[in-house]
Amino acid sequence: MWHEFAAADSRFAELAQHFKGARVLRQDPLECLIQFLCSSNNNISRITKMVDFVSSLGDYLGNVEGFEFHAFPSLERLALVTEQQLREAGFGYRAKYVTGTVNALQLKPEGGVIWLESLRKLQLQMVIDSLCTLPGIGLKVASCIALFSLDQHHAIPVDTHVWRIATTHLVPELAGSSLTPKLCGRVADAFVSKYGKYAGWAQTLLFIAELPSQKALLPSVTVNEKKSSKKRGSKAQRGN
Repeated sequence: MWHEFAAADSRFAELAQHFKGARVLRQDPLECLIQFLCSSNNNISRITKMVDFVSSLGDYLGNVEGFEFHAFPSLERLALVTEQQLREAGFGYRAKYVTGTVNALQLKPEGGVIWLESLRKLQLQMVIDSLCTLPGIGLKVASCIALFSLDQHHAIPVDTHVWRIATTHLVPELAGSSLTPKLCGRVADAFVSKYGKYAGWAQTLLFIAELPSQKALLPSVTVNEKKSSKKRGSKAQRGN
């Protein structure tokens, strides 16, 4: 896939020399859903603490080099956790979304876990619409869950980073516009048009390359060459 993405986009080919993309799993849908509920308007450190708390509710598996490992708790186990307990664990307003979603899943006639797994057989838009019926899940979070756990390889979670990538390199005519659900669709279509049916995975590398901590890892010669190129271009324009 990396070779195909690079062939379709010279910028991807350049970045792929320095970034290998995100290490991803075909995650369990329930685990993925709960984790992304924790991620809403949050930072990595706090998300990690919240996910660790939820995971600690599962069956103990063992200790490796001082780290305790647990199986992710079942839906039935999660249903025993109260909103107050989650708030005390630092979940804030997300606590009501976690308990609300767990309750909604328990009401599914076929069972919440089976319902989530059944989404793997649907078209992307139907998956997104179904997930958005759950408390606290909007378009971006639904797209994340669809990509990372529901086999929707062309799902594009659009946040500020992905919006900046799109308006700079794929759909520059949208620059300056306000991000709306309709424009999210145009961004997703632009990614699929450029990278194909596995566009969601191409997006992971482009997303990582936008993070300040990762930009710092780019060779200084590459950064300097780009700056020099811009300077030369400016001088040439002044000369003309």
